[in-house]
Amino acid sequence: MPVTTRRQSRGFPQYRAYEESVREKNLKPEDGVSEVSDEDDAMDGSLAPDLSSSEEDEERGSLWDGPESDVSENGEEGMISESDDDFEATPFMAKRRRLEKAAPAENASSSKPPSKTKRSGLSRRVQGRLQNMLSLPLDVLFMLFSELGPMDLLNLARTSKALRQVLMSRKSIWVWISSRRAAGATMVPDPPEDMSEPAWAQLLFGPAVCSLCSTKNIHRVDFALRRRLCISCKKKNLVFSIKFHYQCPDLRESVMDLLPYTKVGGWAHGHASHSRFYWKPDLYEIGKRLAELENDVEAGKPGAHERLKSFRAERILLVDSIIQSSSEFEKWAKAEAEAQTNNICERRNQRHEALKARIFAAGYEVADIDWVGMHRVPGSNIDKPLTDDAWRRIRVKVETKMSEAREARLLAVRRRREVEYKHKAEQCYSNLLRQVLPIQRLCLPALSQISELTCFRDLLNPDRDVQASEWENAADQLQQSLSDWMSKQRDQCISSLPSHAQGARVETMAIRLLSDPLIDSLRPEAMVGFEGPLDLATSVFREPKSGTILMGRDICHAWGVKGLRLEFSPRGAAAVHALLQVLQLDPASTTVSTLDQLDRYFTCASCPLDVVHSHHLCWRSCVLHFVDLSGTDHAFPQWQIVGPEDMASYPSGDERPGNGVCHPHVRIEKWLCNHCGDYLVPGREDLGSKTEIIDHLQAEHNIKDAVVDVDLFSYPLFGV
Repeated sequence: MPVTTRRQSRGFPQYRAYEESVREKNLKPEDGVSEVSDEDDAMDGSLAPDLSSSEEDEERGSLWDGPESDVSENGEEGMISESDDDFEATPFMAKRRRLEKAAPAENASSSKPPSKTKRSGLSRRVQGRLQNMLSLPLDVLFMLFSELGPMDLLNLARTSKALRQVLMSRKSIWVWISSRRAAGATMVPDPPEDMSEPAWAQLLFGPAVCSLCSTKNIHRVDFALRRRLCISCKKKNLVFSIKFHYQCPDLRESVMDLLPYTKVGGWAHGHASHSRFYWKPDLYEIGKRLAELENDVEAGKPGAHERLKSFRAERILLVDSIIQSSSEFEKWAKAEAEAQTNNICERRNQRHEALKARIFAAGYEVADIDWVGMHRVPGSNIDKPLTDDAWRRIRVKVETKMSEAREARLLAVRRRREVEYKHKAEQCYSNLLRQVLPIQRLCLPALSQISELTCFRDLLNPDRDVQASEWENAADQLQQSLSDWMSKQRDQCISSLPSHAQGARVETMAIRLLSDPLIDSLRPEAMVGFEGPLDLATSVFREPKSGTILMGRDICHAWGVKGLRLEFSPRGAAAVHALLQVLQLDPASTTVSTLDQLDRYFTCASCPLDVVHSHHLCWRSCVLHFVDLSGTDHAFPQWQIVGPEDMASYPSGDERPGNGVCHPHVRIEKWLCNHCGDYLVPGREDLGSKTEIIDHLQAEHNIKDAVVDVDLFSYPLFGV
């Protein structure tokens, strides 16, 4: 754009509209704009049209009226500048003194003095503090001006006509140059020939709004067009050189040679191309000026031809200068943006360090800050120094955030330790469990019950830091802890038996390992005497919820089912006493294995005859039958032994219909090898029928005469 003085601006449509609006108000045009001398015109430059208000500017808003945002300590944005009302062409009216309302008649005669009216707005002490600023010495005044930024100088020039006259004077140009050079993170380039210092400051450091529609957040400056433009305005006002005749049919193509162009179109999404785009209002303005000069040539006015030729030459030189300088300005803008970003990051890092020092002084740790993240700490995303006043404002929020972070971190650490410690304890127990004699595993706790072991009880506390040496000591004490746990469970079950059936105190069972060289000699005595009274057939227990009936070694195996509660069943014990009476066996010495080896079947004498003849029950099924049927017809257990002639039609061994079918939790009796132990919980490949396990012993371990409870044992399946 060419340099435009105030006198030249009177020919613009905006200024003519301004003069018409002033005439309607019976005011002089000079009433709203301060007078400046002729030597100030070059300094004022293109700012003169912006300092006068027109109807078009009022509709779309001016660049000067764009808001500037400042980030406060809490991150909120505040409006700094409002509007440019001081430069509107309106007369200055004298302020009228505010009159207090007269007191009512009923209060006039009161002895109390009238209450003072509460003032609103600024106090008299604050109002007009800068009204005598221009009375300061010039050296002091200009020293103050030199400390301001370019936009501060512009805003100050808008406050009054006197300040505008001082700042827009050519004598004050050094103030603008000094302010510009100290404004950017890098050296700000000098303004081009077609722009003054104030106009250059407005373009570079002005509000990030569109020059045409005042759309916010327009940070990119189009240096070729000397404007900030939004996408919408670009699409409406940019003329593509190839479509010039279509978009501007009443203009000649030679007009484009007299105007600068941009390579970023409205649909380019900010990317430059090899195309040329012209600003449509400038095309028509230059076309109008060119038409006037050509009309003067046709009218034969003296010097018109030279003026036209000079105008074309000046415009071509100006266009070349603008195109060449715009690329340099683009490079500077990119470098300035990077430098500003680096400076902001550096200032934020300094603020982060200051915040950390305050947080550490409050008693928090680095782990607390790392847990929440420094960018989430209140007041950390501001690129301003942390002052004492700022810390007082944000201290409560910061300490609240850090307190929540500490609680969350400690809770997470506690949960992590809980999982980690439990995993270590399970791993330690699993390593030992693979080496324990399989038949002894019937009495051992499950992995979910390791917290009940004394060697792990203190180590599973997530509130303390457990050392590696403590885990080693726990591994050494694990066997003794298992023996103590099994004895405790056994003693609890024995204590629920009738007093006459509890017997003498039973010793603790020692854990036997498969890696023991003497394991073959220790295997037959591994379980002898451990169950004590629980091994008797009369020791019948029941699980209340499911009704499961447990006897003998099944009671020991039920200890490993977490949450399973057992209670002594007097009715089941009565059923066993009746069976032993029929078999003529001593209840004080008959064990569960003794009755299993007899392999006898019975019928219930209390049931109808048709049921008796169709149901032959093993002794375990007899106990379940009597416990379930607790009516008046089964008040007392009555059993009859099935004779050999009646048993001839039944197969023998494991395939008999009643053998092992005692309750819902033991549907099929499985057997397990007492020599194989490389598993935590026996799977399908480890379990089998008695015949299958005997075949396995012969094939894998070369044992021909397998002994029950020495080479193989019965393994009850709960929950099948």
